[in-house]
Amino acid sequence: MNIAAIEKLSLLDYPKKLSGIVFTQGCNYDCFYCHNRSLIGWSQTHPSPNYKEFLTERVGKLEGIVISGGEPTLQRALLPFVRECKALGYLVKLDTNGSHPVHLKELLDDNLVDYVALDVKAVWSDYKWVCGAGGAWQAVNDSLELLKGSTLEWEVRTTLYPTMTLTDLATISQQIGEVPLWRLNIYREPINYKEGDKFRIKAPSLQREEVAEWLKSYGGKVIISG
Repeated sequence: MNIAAIEKLSLLDYPKKLSGIVFTQGCNYDCFYCHNRSLIGWSQTHPSPNYKEFLTERVGKLEGIVISGGEPTLQRALLPFVRECKALGYLVKLDTNGSHPVHLKELLDDNLVDYVALDVKAVWSDYKWVCGAGGAWQAVNDSLELLKGSTLEWEVRTTLYPTMTLTDLATISQQIGEVPLWRLNIYREPINYKEGDKFRIKAPSLQREEVAEWLKSYGGKVIISG
């Protein structure tokens, strides 16, 4: 596993669980509003402390391990790493952009994950505009269908990025259909971004009040975060 960083304790990232977070290095997306831009490219970084030491030390103190990134499903060693976590008694939550449904299916088939947060970034037709050249909505839709056919806990996450409209939000709700939970993240301007994306970074974004009003007509379970 190419691990960039470890957060030893989180009260928020795994719903209702004390968890640690492992951030993997490398992502096939280049979302213009990304807050983990340093994790997009590949680099030979190592965690401090060593992840094996971290996992062993936190047994009995943490309930779960969140694997985030970057994009964890790019990691060749993901399955062995998850098996290590499970062998130590941890629940495992995967944060994924959904671009590798084959790898997600492997995890689901082997009952290796307990919770999945799937990012649905945008209206399907805007995927490459929002996520860069690697954005492939068909793969995300395949991942969505896999989760709908599973029995584990999962959610869909969408960031209310600048230029997104309420019409876009309504379209995304139609794309995802009925899901256990749709988490809408209020946009926060990233510290680092590409100069060419400045016009989008600085553009208006949907605010909590107007989204809350729109949600009065939405029938599913939604949480507005941030």
